Amino acid sequence: MTMPSLAKLLLLSTALAAVSSAAPTSEDYYPDHCSLLAKAQSGQITYQQVANCYRSVDFNPKLAKETIDTLTTFYNDAFVFRDMAMTPNLESPFSTAPVNAIAGLKKIGQKWYKNDFDFHHDLALLAMSLNDAHTTYAPTFDPDLHSTRSSYRSITRSFCQSIRVYHDATKSGFENCEVQRINGKNSREAIQSWADKNTGFSKDAGVRFNHALASHRYWAEAKVWLNFPGLFSFQFRLPETPYVDYVLKCNGRYAEKFRGQWEVLSIVPDGSFTGRASFVSNLCMHSDPEVPSAPSAADPNALNTLLGMLYEREHGKQDPSLKDLPDAKLWASNNTAVYQLKSMPHVGVLVVPSMEMVSQTEIPAIQGYLSLLAKKGVTNIIIDMSGNFGGEEVFCALLPGVFFDIHGDKSIHAHKTRFRVTPAIQRLADADLLKTENSTYWDPTNLADIETFTPFKTNPFTTGVVDLTFNGRSAAFSQEVYIDYDQSIIDASITYPWSNDPSKIIIMTDGQCGSACGMASDYFVHRHGVKAVAVGGHHNASLSMFSFPGASVLDTDAYVESFELMGVEPPIQRLPYENSVAVGVNFVYSGNDTVPLEYNPARFPAAYRLDYTHATAHNHDQLWVAVAKTAWK
Repeated sequence: MTMPSLAKLLLLSTALAAVSSAAPTSEDYYPDHCSLLAKAQSGQITYQQVANCYRSVDFNPKLAKETIDTLTTFYNDAFVFRDMAMTPNLESPFSTAPVNAIAGLKKIGQKWYKNDFDFHHDLALLAMSLNDAHTTYAPTFDPDLHSTRSSYRSITRSFCQSIRVYHDATKSGFENCEVQRINGKNSREAIQSWADKNTGFSKDAGVRFNHALASHRYWAEAKVWLNFPGLFSFQFRLPETPYVDYVLKCNGRYAEKFRGQWEVLSIVPDGSFTGRASFVSNLCMHSDPEVPSAPSAADPNALNTLLGMLYEREHGKQDPSLKDLPDAKLWASNNTAVYQLKSMPHVGVLVVPSMEMVSQTEIPAIQGYLSLLAKKGVTNIIIDMSGNFGGEEVFCALLPGVFFDIHGDKSIHAHKTRFRVTPAIQRLADADLLKTENSTYWDPTNLADIETFTPFKTNPFTTGVVDLTFNGRSAAFSQEVYIDYDQSIIDASITYPWSNDPSKIIIMTDGQCGSACGMASDYFVHRHGVKAVAVGGHHNASLSMFSFPGASVLDTDAYVESFELMGVEPPIQRLPYENSVAVGVNFVYSGNDTVPLEYNPARFPAAYRLDYTHATAHNHDQLWVAVAKTAWK
């Protein structure tokens, strides 16, 4: 080394020493953890960076009070199950405790929190305790739901009668190993306990268990079969600990301890914030409605983004075109898909992964797909609705009409419905009747009279109003009505070998058939006598074929916007935070039942239940064969 070079090196070392010996700044003592997270956005984000940022945002009692006040009014006025949720001792297959949502809000409102994260986390847990996926509290970019934008995964797991590793993302050779313990607890009990607290998906513990675990799912966005991790391994909220400890037993060997670290997957655009202040102002607070914000993870587009990230990490940027499964020939696919089993060619499968469909195009497409199966010799059909979280009420009313001749009687595939009624809703519906260019959810002309099935020309929210009492509390409800729909979308001239024959049709479900999917299943099973096969859950226990079928879903922003659209004073203000907060707003009844479907456990159990095996958990074609052999012995 020459002397000039050495001199430069010494000067540099001196400068570094001078910097390191400088007096500490306030940033050294009180680091801006959101600034550190912002700097990590373009690299590898750690669990602790996310947790530190979230928990560094101070609790704001003024905004907390505004939130509680708005939610209390919203729950009182719009939440249709406000009082039914307090029902104790619900029968099997339900396993859910009574919840007094209004009292829960009051208790949270009286508590002082260390930080904003804990406040919103308690509100989220209250909503999930109702075990109704229509009732949610998800602060979009507030502490708690920024983690929805940043999802976590560890090794994922499925189950036969034991818990097993479904897919080892760490590539440590643990696939199909038995998971004996999780965080020191029995693995099955640990997952069920976590699901009971953190999913809020169903009143059936077995369905909550399924919702936590991995599955093989048709992803219509890319038309591929995807290993979906399940919510225990793919969490949308900040996990309680930065890791999960497992005890695994592989191939009969001695048990091995393994610590699964969380991996952060973020869809927050770089530059969205630079520190705590901009994190709160840009991502937490309610934005100007005219300024589009980034999608929340409650948004299907955001979920597709996250699923796409998973797929690319596992498979790379491959041709996403859907391939045949080993024992199932694909004949057609788009939003739905149809297969024919190769080992049982008389059996076809219609895969319906969602009901978020445009009925005018998807119903004719399905009829074309099914006609193709019939030409190929299919005589029996499985309708696979596992993992279908619902969608449009019109689509769910039309789908059964593809299989059964209803002779133009629209009431066959329409549930009787009641809405919560308040003076504000009455004023809104009155304004809706007078407007011709716009419409809201409460537009009476979208509803039909239960006697004539003709759309209302008067306001059904002001005539025939009844007071109903549940668990000692009463509220006003509308007369019974139907949701109107256009039956002519179905080509009634098209028939198949299974038309009008319930013995040749099977509904396949994992219980994660929610909302509109549940309503469609109710039509198939309780109107037409179709049998359902439910897969998963717990051994020797019945399993629901559907979940949360009882109400349309409405969030606070949509509620306020409906009033603003009609020029009527809204009963609530917008929430101060950029939240997605929703409730169910109407009862639906199965047949002539007097108990709403959501709280009628007798309507939920499937006729058959299957345990997963290693083969059927990973291979949907083998699962279809097992379902066919169970249903058509």
